[in-house]
Amino acid sequence: MKQYFAVDIGGTAVKWAVITEDNQIQKKGEFATPYDGAEALVEAVARTLEAQEETFTGIGVSVPGTVPNDPDGIIYGGGVLTFLDKVPFGKMLGERCNLPCAVENDGKSCALGEYSAGALQGSHTGIVLVLGTGIGGGIVIDGKIFKGAHSFAGEFSFICADPEVGLMEGNEFGKSCGWKTGLQTLILKEKQLSLDTEADGKQLFEWINSGDEAAMRGLRSFCRRLALQINNLQVILDPEVVAIGGGISTQPVLFRVLKEEMDLMYEKTPWKHIPVPKVVKCEHGNDANLLGAVYQCMKKMQEK
Repeated sequence: MKQYFAVDIGGTAVKWAVITEDNQIQKKGEFATPYDGAEALVEAVARTLEAQEETFTGIGVSVPGTVPNDPDGIIYGGGVLTFLDKVPFGKMLGERCNLPCAVENDGKSCALGEYSAGALQGSHTGIVLVLGTGIGGGIVIDGKIFKGAHSFAGEFSFICADPEVGLMEGNEFGKSCGWKTGLQTLILKEKQLSLDTEADGKQLFEWINSGDEAAMRGLRSFCRRLALQINNLQVILDPEVVAIGGGISTQPVLFRVLKEEMDLMYEKTPWKHIPVPKVVKCEHGNDANLLGAVYQCMKKMQEK
């Protein structure tokens, strides 16, 4: 059975796993993300791989930033890891470890992970929305990430809604349906609390699950926004399934209220021929990026 080394590079930690070709995670761990340059990060990953004393077929890497279809695995932007901007990370890591290496954006890796062994499995067209500080995710069509002409397809955070505001900060999907700038803000306003009030996701859902009416009104407003944007994606891409991930996706009440708001939206619309999206929870949580990175590595190796 072939084994692959998977790496998910984040702003705080680098998660890693040993994964078989049939999507079984054999072991995993993490270490603090080094911030002293791309070379130091490559070395940290390489030493972790070597410490496993395993034979690997390839390396799959999930990273923040834009990753075009480039054989050198060049990263643009890199999110908070600005030292990765314009770095051919795939080439550097592959040469250091003497293994094939594929690099993919973290949201798109999540989508591929759900396609290979999760909520999108078996679909022709599927979408993953990761509700975090912004909106990450990706579009998978026939088992491949759809990137578009500029590798920007699936950057859902930048979908805008209000034409009076235009392409300005605060009008984007990432702000209206990110958990902090979306859900937290709506609930604090409904509870007539200062927007500076410390309230993390756990606190928000403690209020919601305890029957707090103001918190529930905030959640309904949030789900109404989310439902509308899911419909917009449905009429543009017509996916069979939309899978939702991120920390708040572990809350069953989110999906219950979202379904209620979507049902109400489609009940009111005069356009009864619009397909109603199938919305489900992502299955693999934080492991999806690792699984997707390996899936991308295997696909790239098959194409050569």
